[in-house]
Amino acid sequence: MKSVLKFWTIAAAFLLLALGDSSSFTIHIVGDSTVCTYRDNVYPQTGWGQILGSFFDGSRVRVNNVAIGGRSSKTFIQEGRLGALKNDVQKGDFLFIQWGHNDRYFGNSSRQVPFDSLGYWLQQYVDSAKAWGATPVFVTPMNMNMGANGRNVFTEYNVVGKMLELAKSNHIPYVNLNAKSYNAYSKNWNSDYVSRYQFKMFLKGEYPNYADGVTNDGNTHFQESGSIAHCQWIAEELENALNEEYLSGEAKSSLMGLVSALKSRYDFTVKANVSNSSGLITHNQKLPGGAPLTLHVSPGSFGKKFQGWYDDDCNLLTADSNYYGNKTLYRGATYTAVFEGGVACSKTAHGEEVISSSSSSAAENSSSSATTIDPKLCYTGETDGAWLSPIDMSMPEDGEGTTDSNHEGYTGQGFFNIANAVASRAVYRITSDQSAESAKLLVRYSNGGAVSRPMKITVDNFTYDVDFPPTQSWDTWDTAYVENVWVDALDFSLTIESTTSDGGPNIDMMAFDMRGVYRTGCAPKGTSTLKGKFENQRHDEDESLALPSAKFNALGQKVRSESDRRHDLNRKTFLRRKSVTR
Repeated sequence: MKSVLKFWTIAAAFLLLALGDSSSFTIHIVGDSTVCTYRDNVYPQTGWGQILGSFFDGSRVRVNNVAIGGRSSKTFIQEGRLGALKNDVQKGDFLFIQWGHNDRYFGNSSRQVPFDSLGYWLQQYVDSAKAWGATPVFVTPMNMNMGANGRNVFTEYNVVGKMLELAKSNHIPYVNLNAKSYNAYSKNWNSDYVSRYQFKMFLKGEYPNYADGVTNDGNTHFQESGSIAHCQWIAEELENALNEEYLSGEAKSSLMGLVSALKSRYDFTVKANVSNSSGLITHNQKLPGGAPLTLHVSPGSFGKKFQGWYDDDCNLLTADSNYYGNKTLYRGATYTAVFEGGVACSKTAHGEEVISSSSSSAAENSSSSATTIDPKLCYTGETDGAWLSPIDMSMPEDGEGTTDSNHEGYTGQGFFNIANAVASRAVYRITSDQSAESAKLLVRYSNGGAVSRPMKITVDNFTYDVDFPPTQSWDTWDTAYVENVWVDALDFSLTIESTTSDGGPNIDMMAFDMRGVYRTGCAPKGTSTLKGKFENQRHDEDESLALPSAKFNALGQKVRSESDRRHDLNRKTFLRRKSVTR
C-alpha cells in the first residue's frame, strides 16, 4: 500500500508540474496507410495521423505526420525517410511509431519483416528519437476488420508484444491501440457498424468522392469516424501510460507535458427518436472541441423514414443521413436522428461553449509534391464506366523497347513494343489518391507471336505473375487481368517485366477499376457514361450496394475472407482474360 501511495504522490507531483507547463513541441508521426494523410478528393478516407492534432492544444502542439502507405518498419528506414526527420526533430519533441500492417511476414514482399528481425528495426526508431532529444512513443497497430470474435493478427505476428517488450526495456511510453480497437471491432461493437462506420466500405452514392461506392477496401483502411475513434483511444492510452512503473523519470516527465497539452474532451451523445436496438447509428463519443464531427445513421436499419439530424436545441442540421464536414462544439452536445412516427424532438439542456485562443490545432501533414510531366504521357481518351482510371502505356518513363504506331487498333498515342529479351521492362510512375485491398488491373496488349509471353507486373511492393497468350496477329488486341491488387495512396512505380527471351507483348493501355489512379504529374480522369470500351468487367457488387446493411455486411465478410486468404496464402493472384478486338 505504501508503494502505491508513493507512486501516486510522485505522479501527482509530475501532474502539477505538467499542468503549469506552457512549453511547445512537435509530435512527429511515422507509420503506414492507416496513419497517413489523404487528399480531400478521397474524403472520408482518413488516417489517424491527420486527426490527432485536433486532440491537442494548437498553441503548444504541432503535428508533423510523415506516415506513408505501403511502408513497413524496415522499408521506411531503407528509403531514408527516418533519417530525413533528423533536421526536423527538436529537443523536447515526440516520435509516435506505429508499424505492423505491412511488416507481417509471408516471404513474398521486400517490405515484410521476419519476426526475429522486427525488434532490430523498431529499436532504430527509439535510438534515433533519443539521439535527437525526442521521446519515442510506441503505438501498436489497430486491429483489422476480422468480424465478431475474429483473429487479432497483430498478436499472432506479435508486434503488440514486441513493442511492449521494447517499451519496457527502453523505459518509454507505450500506447496499446491494438487492444482498444480489437475489443471494439471484434467484441463490443456490431460487425455491421464496424464495416459501415469505421472501415472504408461505402454505399453507392453515399459520398460524392465515391459515386460507385467501395467494396474492395473494407478490411484495413478507415474512414474519418474510424480514425476519430483511434485518436480518442490514443488520448486515453496516453493518460493511462502515466501509471506505468517501467517509464524512466525523464520519459514520465515528458509524457506529463504531452498529456497536459491534450484538450478537454466532452460527451457527445447520439440517439434516435425511435427504438430499435439493432439500428445502425453513430455511437456516443468523448471528443475535444474542434475535432471533426461525423454523424451516421442507416435509415433502413430502423425501418422508418428518416427526416433529419437535429441538435440539442432541436435545430435541423441536415436532412441527409450522413452529417460531416463540421467540427465538434467546445461543450457536451446531444444529436438526434429523427424518424417519421417517432417522439417529437425535445431540447436538451447544455452549457455554453468556451473557446480559447489556443483551441485551434497546428498540423503539418505530408503530401505529394507537384510534378511536371510531358502532356503526351497523360491519357487523353475517354474513360469507361467499369475501368475508372485508364493509363496510356505507349511511353513509359523508363524501359527497354520502342514506342510504335505501326499496327492498328491501339487506343492512345501508340503502344510500347517491349524488347525481345529476358528482363526487358517498361516502368511507369503512378499516383493513387486512395487505397484498395483488392483492386483489379487491366492490361490491353497484342501478341502476334506463336507462344505466350509471361510477365511480372510489380505494383509498388507487390509482384504478380501474368500470362499474355497469343492474339492471332499484332493488329488484334486482347486483355489480361490481375485481381486482388493491393494499392496504397501514394506515388509508386508500376513495372512490367519479361521473364523469357521472347520478351513482352505490345502494350497499349492499362486501367484500374477504382478512381484516382493516374500517371504522376497528370490529372486524374473523370468518367463518362460510355460502357464497354475496354470491357465491362465490374464486380457484381453494384446491386448489393443498394441493399440493407445486413446484406452489405455479408459482402464485407466476403471481402474479409478474401483478404485474409490473400495474406495467408502469400497473396495468390487470379488472372482472367477475354477478347477485345479492334
